[in-house]
Amino acid sequence: MNADTTPHPLDPLSADEVRRAVAVVRAHAGPDAQLRVVSIETREPAKDGYLAWRDAAGPRPPREASLVLLDHGRHRGAEAVVSLDADRVSAFDLLGPDVQPAIHIEEYDLAGAIVRADADYRAALALRGIDDPEQVHVEAWSIGKVDDHGRLVRCISWLRADADDVIPYAQPLYGLLVTVDLHAEAVVRVDDAGPGTRPRARNRQDDYRRGGGRPYREDLRPIDIRQPEGPSFELDGHHLSWQKWDLRVGLHPREGLVLHDLAYVDAGERRQVCHRASIAELVIPYGDPNPTVHFKNVFDTGEYGLGNLTNSLVLGCDCLGEIRYLDGVAADLAGVPVVIGNAICIHEEDVNLLWKHSDDRTGSVDRARSRRLAISSIATVGNYEYAFFWYLYQDASWQFEAKLTGIVHTAGWVAGERSPYSLPLGDGIVTSHHQHFFCARLDLDLDGTANTACEVEARSEPFGPQNPDGIAFRPQRLTYERESQARRALSPETARRFRVENGARRNRIGDAVAYELVPGDNVAPMAQPTSAFRERARFLDHALWVSRYARNERYPAGEYPNQHPGGDGLPRWTEADRSLLDEDVVLWYVFGAHHFPRLEDWPVMPVVSCGFQLRPVGFFDYNPALDVPPPTHCAHDA
Repeated sequence: MNADTTPHPLDPLSADEVRRAVAVVRAHAGPDAQLRVVSIETREPAKDGYLAWRDAAGPRPPREASLVLLDHGRHRGAEAVVSLDADRVSAFDLLGPDVQPAIHIEEYDLAGAIVRADADYRAALALRGIDDPEQVHVEAWSIGKVDDHGRLVRCISWLRADADDVIPYAQPLYGLLVTVDLHAEAVVRVDDAGPGTRPRARNRQDDYRRGGGRPYREDLRPIDIRQPEGPSFELDGHHLSWQKWDLRVGLHPREGLVLHDLAYVDAGERRQVCHRASIAELVIPYGDPNPTVHFKNVFDTGEYGLGNLTNSLVLGCDCLGEIRYLDGVAADLAGVPVVIGNAICIHEEDVNLLWKHSDDRTGSVDRARSRRLAISSIATVGNYEYAFFWYLYQDASWQFEAKLTGIVHTAGWVAGERSPYSLPLGDGIVTSHHQHFFCARLDLDLDGTANTACEVEARSEPFGPQNPDGIAFRPQRLTYERESQARRALSPETARRFRVENGARRNRIGDAVAYELVPGDNVAPMAQPTSAFRERARFLDHALWVSRYARNERYPAGEYPNQHPGGDGLPRWTEADRSLLDEDVVLWYVFGAHHFPRLEDWPVMPVVSCGFQLRPVGFFDYNPALDVPPPTHCAHDA
């Protein structure tokens, strides 16, 4: 390869690299292999090798592609690693017979076609007065923990009589479930808890287009965001610099939006903050025993993959301002690259005050306005849209926000009484209570990889000689010496924060430099601890986990949660109880949104947000935003 065109070791694969890697694997497997490509990604280099190369102390890491495959002929999953430097397969391994890779979006569509062609399913539709199966919207949901063998999905149905039905979820077919084996490409069984039940009639209010049947508002005036000199950030390929932040941005086929090699330039020194930040899992457990709902606890990241479902964003609609975009590259089931144009949006936003003080003696007013850099993407996973936003601020804090919108999932309901586990949206239609849980993987490296994690919370002092008024309180610290100590709950009443610090570097008062994670709104899982779902999502047992870095420990529920019985990922890794003192530590933060649906969520749901913040604590000797200049357009200066 020409050194001038060699991709950065952390960059996502280009379309050409996808083609080459797939061709190399197919040649290796031979002409009779029936390979399908579930996902393909950059095999990110080992951290020590990457850091040595970045700091000019070692060779360039090899450029490699990692593929998850289906050997359709043998009904087995497989993994392959391709050297893109040498165009050869360096590893190829079949997965165990009970290991199921994620479900590709084309398999999702395939399952619908298999269901519509099945005679028993057509007979169930006929009992409901539906003669044309092409009028039925079918969704293939991951099946969860099952005892049956095969590559299974469970399909749910709604009547969608014509293409003008903007919402496919307005006419659910009560009680009708179809299990499909994607390997055999056949229906395994049809379960019908309500044979002959008719779908509800459509209502005009089910359509969210054209103002939902009302005139559009006429009192909105334009908001014009202009930066006539261009934005303040620079984007060179996937390398992004803004103010004093320096990082790389990518789109991962499974996790979606990922930040790499995040650093803050302090007095000319590039100070490392985070090696890699991502949302490593997203799981949505439903809490309704309805016959077409009770099994729904989908791992949207691990069982489908958010990156491949990422939207192409539109200026003025999804993003507003002076925008720069990055494309993404996915692959279809045949391994053909699919370019997602404008997959990542980057822009600046004004966010009011950064700091201010008015001197009541002199009358002087000093202030700085805050702006932030927004890095975002949006994925559509069936009925829901998930918008991921990473924000960088001028005071060296950073933040993640998930924005949830889309259409609440619906089910049929035929009983006369109201169910306590769902909200009726009309006769014959309900939407079920559910939760959304995200798990952030934060590989923080503060001024290096030798870090220690701890928590700090407020402790109220009892009355005594040192506290005669009973008003004293102080911080209380718990250092996580081993992984078994670093499985922690939230404690908002004591303002519990989770820190990572570097004891080898001290600030001007002698404290270790640190960043802390500040939780936002959160919720506990409602599913019973011994339920099959909780066995598969044991990472939900704690809001915070800390593990010692290992290259292959990437996902909190393990590499392959699809149909997995549970116990993999964080619970298994941390059983080793590795030391965490002055080690390369990884924070895993679990946060969620609790959704008792409202009538206001239908027919399309307003955005709901959740997330967290990371902020420096003694990482700097003074406010790092003192050098942000005052605004030049104050009205009294005119």
